[in-house]
Amino acid sequence: MNNINVNDILQHADSLQYEDPEHTYHRSYRHFVNYFSDKNEFTEQDLIIGANFTYGWMPTIMNFKSNNFDESLKILNKARLPERISSNEILILKSLINNSLVGVSKLLHFINPKVYAIWDSRVCYFLLGKSHKYIIGKVDVYWQYLDLCQRVSAELDFKAIHSKFESSVNYEVSALRVVEQLMFVNSNMTIAKL
Repeated sequence: MNNINVNDILQHADSLQYEDPEHTYHRSYRHFVNYFSDKNEFTEQDLIIGANFTYGWMPTIMNFKSNNFDESLKILNKARLPERISSNEILILKSLINNSLVGVSKLLHFINPKVYAIWDSRVCYFLLGKSHKYIIGKVDVYWQYLDLCQRVSAELDFKAIHSKFESSVNYEVSALRVVEQLMFVNSNMTIAKL
């Protein structure tokens, strides 16, 4: 992903102006983010509720694959900070939450949308032209994706794109959410040089 030209992504920005603020994703998104932003510290109840509402956005049923709730809670509370959690911490969360990096990325995004972007098969396809489970599940690919999202959001033209998106959906949203939405909305195509 280091070789991806950010302009290949930004050229699709006009597609964001057609977002329906009443679409299920937009209506639920702000409540998911607010649920976590209103908490001083996460409890096991918050972890269970958050993991399950995250899976409301996924085609699979939520299953806890380990009993590592205590360590996962420490990690989720740490994820509120401006610094990213470690790869090992991602793997601990992944082992608990359905063994899915996609599910973990969504939960992390709802907890801290300024640091973590949602990663899924549609975004992967847009960027790489393929979305095999072994690619989507790699933590190092997720970190590369977050770095790419940061590069895109740092572009001078991005501020106007961000502002237009917020106007179209009628609520404040992080820069990383806008970048991810740009890719998600255009996932019927790929920017990969195949």
